Order: sequence, then structure tokens, then C-alpha cells
Amino acid sequence: MLIADNPYAQRYPLWLKGNLHTHTALSDGELPPEETVQACVRRGYDYVALSDHDVIAAVPEEHFPQIIVLSGVEHSAQQHILRVNVLSTLPHDLSYQSVIDLTVQAGGLVILNHPNWGENYDHWRDSQLSTLERYHGIEIYNNVIEYLEGSAYALDRWDRLLSQGKRVWGYANEDTHRIFQIGSAWNMVNVRERSREALLEGLKTGRFYASRGVILEEIAVEDGYLRVRSANAKELRLISLNGEVLERVTGSAATFSLSQARVYARVEAIGEGSARAWTQPVFLE
Repeated sequence: MLIADNPYAQRYPLWLKGNLHTHTALSDGELPPEETVQACVRRGYDYVALSDHDVIAAVPEEHFPQIIVLSGVEHSAQQHILRVNVLSTLPHDLSYQSVIDLTVQAGGLVILNHPNWGENYDHWRDSQLSTLERYHGIEIYNNVIEYLEGSAYALDRWDRLLSQGKRVWGYANEDTHRIFQIGSAWNMVNVRERSREALLEGLKTGRFYASRGVILEEIAVEDGYLRVRSANAKELRLISLNGEVLERVTGSAATFSLSQARVYARVEAIGEGSARAWTQPVFLE
């Protein structure tokens, strides 16, 4: 068993917590952009991406030295694409692949939003997720879908993509429309320094974990083992090809042998109630 890609190969002491999918009153959010950022500061976030529907929210960086504010937009053609770290919108008549390519070329982060939204759980079809290229990942959890039709989770879609050999990351986002949602989901990014560049690098390369309440204190891959330690997990699960749970460990720490996994391995941490966290996949040869 050889490791083809380990997003946690480089580890740093600094972690940044934040949300990548946030709406303001410029589209269908509750508060103006600056007040939305202030609410994120109060929740202890280190970064936030403002991502209104088809409009860029401009917030002066000097007003918020304590938080990294990323510009972004939710490209809201029939299927929604989250474009982070961009300064302009794109026409709706572009193909989805063109939207992805133009965003990546501009240095942006591309996430396909809430795949299981809708009565038929098909905001994004499997065929689209499989054939589109160069996007960074999908939302494996989207809080606003808790209040709409469909499923807030898309772990099933993620495992299908990973099993096909697609190297895509899983993001947990609030899709904040109301302030009470802040703190419902976040991505914890391991960074070399507190900067926009380091943050984006971690988000693009998978050096983060997604959470809706569980805190992971260590993620390490060494000598063919995947080690995870949590502050508040009740159970840790090793998941591999086709979403199969290979091993369950009761408690807050586990060391899993990667020899039992195929194609990829990831860990899901189960906490109290609905609290969860998800590591990014380690890809195997």
C-alpha cells in the first residue's frame, strides 16, 4: 500500500476557523455586509467568505483586522457554484466547465454547492459531478438545506466521486442567510501563517477538516497509519471505497491501519447529538 496524496503531509501549529458560504442583504441575507462580518467576528471566526447571489460584496479590509474577509460569489445559474477569492461575476450563459476554468485561472476556489438540495436530491446530478473537472470540491454539509427540501448532507455523493478516483475535497458550509446560523458549520484550515494566501492554499490542497461541532486536535498519516485525535468525539470511523465503514473506535482517539483501505481513506468523527467532523481523504495507490 502506497500513499498517492496525503493532504496532511505538512502540518503546522496554526488552525483557522471560518465559513466559505455567506449571504448578506445584497442578495437574500439578513444583514448588510459589514454587519455580517461583525457577527462572524463575534462568533470567533478567523475568516469568512461573502458569497451573495451574482453580486460581489465589497468590505474594506482595514475595518476588520481581526478576520480575513474573502470576496466571493454564488454563481446562481440553474446549479449553484461557489466562487471564492474572485472580484467579478460571470454570465449565466457560460458552461459550468467554463465557470470553473475561469475561476481557477483567476486564482479562485471552486466548490459545487448543496448537491442533495431539492425534492429529488439532485441539485447536481451524478453525471455532472463526475464529468466536470478542476473544481476543488463539493459541499458535504450545507446548513441551510436543513430548512429546505432535500438533504443537508452529501457524503454519499462524495464517496461515489472518491471511489471513481476523483480527487475532490469535502467542505462544510453554513450557507448563512440568517445570523442564528453562524456557528452551525465551518472548515478548520491548517496554515503556516495567518494570511489570505496561506488560507487559500490550505483550502485548495485539502489541509483542513470540515465540521459541524466536533473538534479535531490531530490528523496525521505516518508509517501506513492514519491517526486522529479529537477533543469531543464519541466515536471515530474509518471510511473507504464506496463509503464502506471499515472500522469503528469508541472514544476520542484512534490509529487506523491504511492497509485495509482501497483507493482512499477518510475519517468521520461522531460527537454528541448531530455534531460531526470529517477529515479530507488520503488517496492510496
